[in-house]
Amino acid sequence: MDDPVLGGPLERLSARIEFSAARDARIGVTEAGNGPQASPGPSRRALSRSRIKWELPPKGLRRFHPRTYGVQNRTNPMTHRILIADDDAKVREALVVLCEALGYRTFEAASGRETLEIARRASPDVVLLDIEMPHGSGLEVLPELMRLTPKPQVVMVTGVGNVSLAVDSLRRGAVDFLEKPVDRVMIEGVLERVQRGLAVARERDLLRGEVARLRSGPIIGNSRGVSRVADQIRRVASTPRTTVLVTGEPGVGKELVARAIHEQSARSGGPFVALNCAVRSQERLEAELFGHVPGALGGADSQGSGGLVAAAEGGTLFLDEVGELGPELQAKLLKVLQDRSFRRVGGSEEQRTEVRFVASTHRDLAQRVEAGSYREDLFYRLNVLSIDVPPLRERREDVPELALHFLERFRRELGRDLSGFEPAALEALAAHPWRGNVRELRNAVERGAMRASGGEVRLVDLALEDDPPAAGPAEVGLELESYSLREMEERLIRRALEDSQGNRSRTARLLGVNRTTLYNKLRTYQIED
Repeated sequence: MDDPVLGGPLERLSARIEFSAARDARIGVTEAGNGPQASPGPSRRALSRSRIKWELPPKGLRRFHPRTYGVQNRTNPMTHRILIADDDAKVREALVVLCEALGYRTFEAASGRETLEIARRASPDVVLLDIEMPHGSGLEVLPELMRLTPKPQVVMVTGVGNVSLAVDSLRRGAVDFLEKPVDRVMIEGVLERVQRGLAVARERDLLRGEVARLRSGPIIGNSRGVSRVADQIRRVASTPRTTVLVTGEPGVGKELVARAIHEQSARSGGPFVALNCAVRSQERLEAELFGHVPGALGGADSQGSGGLVAAAEGGTLFLDEVGELGPELQAKLLKVLQDRSFRRVGGSEEQRTEVRFVASTHRDLAQRVEAGSYREDLFYRLNVLSIDVPPLRERREDVPELALHFLERFRRELGRDLSGFEPAALEALAAHPWRGNVRELRNAVERGAMRASGGEVRLVDLALEDDPPAAGPAEVGLELESYSLREMEERLIRRALEDSQGNRSRTARLLGVNRTTLYNKLRTYQIED
């Protein structure tokens, strides 16, 4: 029976397109052994304007017919995206028509270079990749496609005699191959297998995300602020290339947020690499970030280094305290974010990278941009999506749950028989200012777990009275009579000594320094013991 839309039987599609003077492409349909049909059917443009869209059969991609399967809405969010890469316009157009009829959203590329550009931008689920193309053959493009996240299902399309190359491509990551001329039955069978593979991959990613969530531990708390952060993590985890900027005070758990983004994303199978940008010199930080060729650091590490950007390939690179980068490193990081390429220190070769960047800072980068100390273009590249983690004092209702979570961890690690906190201890924990945020709370619970003799952790075990009280500038006597940093530092040290009644350990804690630094300052300012 003739098909009511295309005007002829659809047993085999030879991918032969005849272009008419009326600017419309008409599809020539042939049946094996029968030659071309009398009626070539309507143009592709007419088909695209038709209200008839094709619906996937209930059991995979089998034979379709508009009267049998009805109408499909092409805007269905579950429609898979397919990139058709072939330098032959006739083959490409024919495959586009067939794949759109099967319910796919299509993209086209005519060269290897264009294939990579569109794949990086559109993130297709499936790529039909011709082996012979200009500006990068299919075999050259395939490894780059395999590095994308999420990774597409690649089906190689080969001419007669190139089957051995197609088989070689399977070993490099392709999932199947088609041999030209492509007919409808062949492509339906391949896409049915690809559909099953995509379904398995989705199920695997869901299970992997759940296992990762359980392994990394939940973000503790039920406050509005924590719920907002958890919701933002879930949303950004679904876009595995989006750069994220995590902001918040020191100790709020910015790295925990970065790890949660990684573990809940499609990159969870790749590495999570963290780098603190505030604890290294700029020269050493650049070498550690981008790697270096042998001898580039004056003989240090004669073997050279690949760097952490390369180590995080396929995963997530977390740049903690990115606000501490100097101007030169800011420019180099901007280049990586823009071009997805970098050079090792002392090297000249450009290296491509497929890494998600998550950065964090406790500084107000927008304010630093206004002051001219931070690049505006880098700030906007980092701040594609921002997650602000609230301080613990703004979510006090989470303190008891957090404290019990940490106590359970230390109970196991220390092998102590601890059942919880006495009521007075919990009340004190909830009322404490926690200027050090979650990190300070964790340290307090660890201290209480170590001091407790068993049973409940008591208020005295927590030793919260040893923590510095909250104080503003007026309370520590820092009226601005002078703008000299030396004078203000000396006055601050003298006031801290007075408040701690000469106790050097408590003075050091009040000032936020170690005892060696304190003793050096006492000698510098000739402050008597």
